[in-house]
Amino acid sequence: MISIIKNEKILKLNNNWKFENIVALIFMIFGAIGWKINYAAGAIPTILFSVILMAIYNDFKYGIPAILVLLFSIGTGFVIESFPFDIVIPVAIFVIFVIIFTIRNFKKENFKYLKTCIGMMILSISFIIPIFWSHMVTSENQVFYIMYFSWLLYLIFYVLLCLIINKNAFRMLVFSLTWLAFLLTFELLASLLVLHSQYPDQNILSFTYYIGWGLCNEAGMILCVIMPFIFYELYKSNTPSLTALSLFKLFVLLIGIILTTSRGTYLFGGLELISLLIIMLIIKYDYKLLKLSTLVFAGSIGIVFVFAMTKGKFLQDISSNVFTLGFGSNGRFEMWELGFNAYKEAGHYFFGSGIVTEIREKEVFNSLQNTFIVYHNTFIEAFISGGVMGLIGIIICIFEKYKLLIKKESPFKILLLMGYIFVDLYGLIDNSYGMYYYMVPISMIIVVILKSDNLEIYDKINNNLF
Repeated sequence: MISIIKNEKILKLNNNWKFENIVALIFMIFGAIGWKINYAAGAIPTILFSVILMAIYNDFKYGIPAILVLLFSIGTGFVIESFPFDIVIPVAIFVIFVIIFTIRNFKKENFKYLKTCIGMMILSISFIIPIFWSHMVTSENQVFYIMYFSWLLYLIFYVLLCLIINKNAFRMLVFSLTWLAFLLTFELLASLLVLHSQYPDQNILSFTYYIGWGLCNEAGMILCVIMPFIFYELYKSNTPSLTALSLFKLFVLLIGIILTTSRGTYLFGGLELISLLIIMLIIKYDYKLLKLSTLVFAGSIGIVFVFAMTKGKFLQDISSNVFTLGFGSNGRFEMWELGFNAYKEAGHYFFGSGIVTEIREKEVFNSLQNTFIVYHNTFIEAFISGGVMGLIGIIICIFEKYKLLIKKESPFKILLLMGYIFVDLYGLIDNSYGMYYYMVPISMIIVVILKSDNLEIYDKINNNLF
């Protein structure tokens, strides 16, 4: 009898917002452990925890935080020629489980959601076709062929999400993303502290650095993706404690944005923050909230300011790194010119010159590695790699993303619209679409929003954990 009651209580947790919030936090703790100590140390408990929860509740929403952790807890830098097996094996096991789970829970009605992947299908074709006339990939670097199939892999992932995610995954998505801000900020802070110990005379805002799975500015882009979800949490918070928790998450996210040392993140993240603040004051004006928000923003900026002032020339570094040099100082204009020249030389205007147009040896993760040029512009990358067809595909993808918001409730629609706009503007100077660190979370966001009718976060019915 006791076991029956206990099982009933466990099953009821599936629709409890406190339980889902705690679960998302636990996953991000696993991520921090894996990133800092060893990937397997975080990936194995992540996979086990996710598999157990999905088996108990027969619900893939518990795979959402697991996927984010597996993606963003890779703490050792890797390149395409030497992908480490300690990363491949746990992820492969999880992928096999997800495929089996999808087959077992297959529902024909989920096929109707696949109409939103037309843009990805076009991009998959346009990126694969140029492989037939690519001359840059040789027998010595054949591993680069996988890049031509990148959009096909994203398409498969998106289709799996459409087939497997249920209509009740919105809350888990929100909690997973907002706690992800803690994981990313932890990674940025830890990386900067190591660099600061190695170069104590340099200002922390003068570093550009890797955090394992990507660059600091790539973490900044994901923090910009997360920002509107924290504001939506703040909008939905109906108690002082929930408001304080949302503001604390926002505080951590702002610290992370500052620690990226990224000009693009400062510019577009700052504009996004201002826009979301104005919207929040309009749709949920509260004097106490305004005062608390002011303390959060002033405190986050103040902490980094004091920390940065201890070593180096703070204001001078900010001026030279962010304002004076400009976005052309890191060779973007030259890269765009090289890309268009490669496109013209290929002569295949409808399908483009291919994603690998030039392979160079450059320093990656403190060692010289072969790598191909990334053009740091979403539209230019799609156009050069996939030609006119690629450009059409990326435009359709972006259109579908905005189209999904039309039928959603106004506060969520407006807040996420601001996030979409500024991240897409960010994509004009740094790749967003087509990069794995962006495609995985944005695919989950799109599918969850597509399938969710209820955008509530804090239930009034299940207010207690048990």
